[in-house]
Amino acid sequence: MNLPEHDDMGPLVPEQESLGFLLADNLRLTRRIASQYFEQYQLTLSQAKALLGVRRWQGIRQVDLADFMDIQPISLARLLDQLAENGWIERRPDPKDRRAFQLYLTPAAAPIVKMITAASTEFQQKALAGLTVAQQQALFAGLNQVRENLAALGKNVSESEVVSEVSEK
Repeated sequence: MNLPEHDDMGPLVPEQESLGFLLADNLRLTRRIASQYFEQYQLTLSQAKALLGVRRWQGIRQVDLADFMDIQPISLARLLDQLAENGWIERRPDPKDRRAFQLYLTPAAAPIVKMITAASTEFQQKALAGLTVAQQQALFAGLNQVRENLAALGKNVSESEVVSEVSEK
């Protein structure tokens, strides 16, 4: 389908030079590959991510884990029900908020988390193949800086400021 040229729309950034495209495409590919890998262990990508989140932040509240995973708390609750049924996590009442629960791994989760960690390490090594150690360090430093910039942008820029900046160009 050919679309008419619109010179007033400005130049389109090539995909190889578009931060948004590259980040989104790499995330899409990562999710696809990880999902296929974890299927062989009867584990979903969301389950793996939740287990790693609980491992990283033992005692995390459900609402905070949902925020980390960028999903709705009700969706996380169903996911956590599955993990609890498998005996991998336990919910404990939050001593600071009786309506909330904190999440902890159980000893039964150890082999599953070990497998997820090993798979993640293997995946990262394959994904970074062909990059020198210096290039890998620069990549991580750059991505961490981009994350900090985006976090600050998200906190400091209101929607109206973004709209006015775009309309002024």
